[in-house]
Amino acid sequence: MYVPFARKYRPRFFREVVGQEVPVKVLQNAVKNGKVSHAYLFAGPRGVGKTTIARILAKALNCLNPKEGEPCGECENCLEIDRGSFPDLIEMDAASNRGIDDIRAIKEAVSYTPIKGKFKVYIIDEAHMLTKEAFNALLKTLEEPPPRTVFILCTTEYEKIIPTILSRCQRIIFSRVNEEKVVAYLKNICSQEGIEYEEQALKSIAKASEGCMRDAASLLDQASVFGDGKITHEVVENFLGILSAEKVRDFIKLLLNSKVEEAIRTLRDMYYRGYNLSKFWDLLEEEVRNAILVKSLKDASGVVENPELYKELAQHPLEALLYLENLLTRGRVEARTRPILRAFELAIVKSTIIKDILPISQALKAGMAVPETQPTQDTPEKEHKSEEKIEDKLKELLTPLALKALETAQKEERDGKVVFIMDQDTYSPFKKEFENLQKKIPEIEFEVRKKKEEKENSPSLF
Repeated sequence: MYVPFARKYRPRFFREVVGQEVPVKVLQNAVKNGKVSHAYLFAGPRGVGKTTIARILAKALNCLNPKEGEPCGECENCLEIDRGSFPDLIEMDAASNRGIDDIRAIKEAVSYTPIKGKFKVYIIDEAHMLTKEAFNALLKTLEEPPPRTVFILCTTEYEKIIPTILSRCQRIIFSRVNEEKVVAYLKNICSQEGIEYEEQALKSIAKASEGCMRDAASLLDQASVFGDGKITHEVVENFLGILSAEKVRDFIKLLLNSKVEEAIRTLRDMYYRGYNLSKFWDLLEEEVRNAILVKSLKDASGVVENPELYKELAQHPLEALLYLENLLTRGRVEARTRPILRAFELAIVKSTIIKDILPISQALKAGMAVPETQPTQDTPEKEHKSEEKIEDKLKELLTPLALKALETAQKEERDGKVVFIMDQDTYSPFKKEFENLQKKIPEIEFEVRKKKEEKENSPSLF
């Protein structure tokens, strides 16, 4: 019978666990030094190893030949736990056994000593699903359990566990696994299964899994079937319905150059081919964020992976990138109340003005009356210094938040002045700063618009 990768390659020892170094070290040392708590709460995202590590802990506690806190994996107790037939390991799914009667059954059984092993271990999965009455019934048992009894509560929603339960458990927090470790894990599976792969394809699977090892293994399993034993970037792209980062950056270039028609055609083509538009929008936001960081930071190598990939995007003005980031965010919000394709198409249409966005210093310089000078070899250097002076002036007069609001505002040149167009909600928090700026730099004006203009005296149909 075929065994899915997620089950076949589930860790059986602490040393095989990937990406959870802190929980593993805490538990392994506890077993080795005989300092195991009577109750644990394992909290963290789905599929990162909470239940798996709970089972490994049960093996380590009941192993007949443990070594340095690790189970041997070969004794009778270890083999029975692996098979799921060990009488002293009781697993309960709180999603379907969440009532007070289920907890009462545990309270009655817990009073008996272990049948075969050294410890009786209770693993309660999805513990946050227990009712309030069930939690209360469990309190006394958790606080003073019988000797050689260990409770392990696993949950993905830590905040739903009531404080009285939290105070009786040793809490261990699990984190998402970073992409590099997920890729290494997938490579190991591929080598053992004889699967041909492209590294970029595995990176796409790792990104789609969002740090969840179980999801990563399941996606790899399905992709290998879809690709008939070969996992290429094209296979993953068609299977997951997610474009590569390179194609996402190409789409961003369309928006930054205001090529609206081509961008909408591309979006519609993705929609009708079954691509996940929500996931695509997530990737757009992430890539624009990376471009902004590369543009803003002197050295983004410690923050952005492969910053050289964003150099072309970073050549655009920071104001254009910030405007695009704001546009994508608003598109995401509007997609909650209308069909996703329509919301994203409207966001793309709004990108029409991006190619005309200038840095604030250039916009102000264009609007100011600058005396003409005879062209010389050092004119470009003078112009650069002029722009730097304007930037310094803005930073001096505005707080960082007000400056960002100014950068993302729509700008127009009218009668030799630069007009910043903002809605009321954006303008109001910085009103005093903007009024002071206007006094200091008369070439600036502000036009404040209401978000929803009410039509006065409009004819009624009734």
